Amino acid sequence: MKRPIKTLFLASAIALIASPAFSASVNDYPAGLAASGIAGSRHNLGSMGKVIRTTATTEICVFCHTPHHANTANGLKPMWNRGTSAPTSYTAYGATIGGTTVSNTDIGSTSLACLSCHDGVMTFDNIVNAPGKGGVVNGGSDRGWLFAMPFVNEFIPPATYNHKFDTSDPWTCVVCHGVSRPAERLSLGMDLSNDHPVSVAYNSDRAGLRPTNTIINSIDLTSELASSAAGYASGNLAQNRWAVKGFVSDTATIADLLRDGKVECSSCHDPHFKNMSWDEVEGTYTWNPDQNLPWTWCSGENCSDGQFLRRVGGNTGSGVCRTCHEK
Repeated sequence: MKRPIKTLFLASAIALIASPAFSASVNDYPAGLAASGIAGSRHNLGSMGKVIRTTATTEICVFCHTPHHANTANGLKPMWNRGTSAPTSYTAYGATIGGTTVSNTDIGSTSLACLSCHDGVMTFDNIVNAPGKGGVVNGGSDRGWLFAMPFVNEFIPPATYNHKFDTSDPWTCVVCHGVSRPAERLSLGMDLSNDHPVSVAYNSDRAGLRPTNTIINSIDLTSELASSAAGYASGNLAQNRWAVKGFVSDTATIADLLRDGKVECSSCHDPHFKNMSWDEVEGTYTWNPDQNLPWTWCSGENCSDGQFLRRVGGNTGSGVCRTCHEK
């Protein structure tokens, strides 16, 4: 029994060294590093999570994935375990300045997967295959689990509030997600016409887009900027590495960011990558304006997880935008 435990300990120690929980520099994310950290991020909704968590399970992956009875509606993958709204429930971007039109029926499975948490309608516990012998409900079902931020008396029954805003009660989701609240950005709503287009074809002959075979790391993000740009924040803009296929890469191309030739939510965001290298990230949970409570347990970059952006260094100098758009 001692040998497996020792091996497990050593493997865990190596994983911790390889995947820093916090980093202030882009240099802490070299090419080849695993783009990981979901356990310590706000995407861990299990009872050992740090931001939003439930006492119903210690599991992490179950909120999105299952090895059995996966939801395959609308082409969802891989092993998707959440219920989702129908594509036609959303208002798509419509006509773009690049001459492409995104209609409601065009919303792709990759973005639908992200929206199954971020549309402000589906509850966190709307899953298909519950942990253990909790049962299978095709298409997903609310499990009635309680979720809370890690301080006293803030458990909110999702079956009651359904992760929707309720302005009559200052202790519901509206405290964080209402108008002008710090976490408003985390709930996109059903109208996608006021966000960056998703499920839109990447036409490299329009909108100043670079060719899809462009090696991302070769893109010069410092030209035309102040002479200090190259050395800013440990060389943030002088290095252009992105998390692709689970690892930080300096050989990936723009094509590797696309899904079936289209820009999806996952083109810019990796839900598993706790990216702490963005020196200009905004605080996500910093202060409760209604109750005048400081949220010192989770604030600023340590809680934002770098918005899970794929680019090491985040969007400093519009580095994410300028990677694809040659403007």
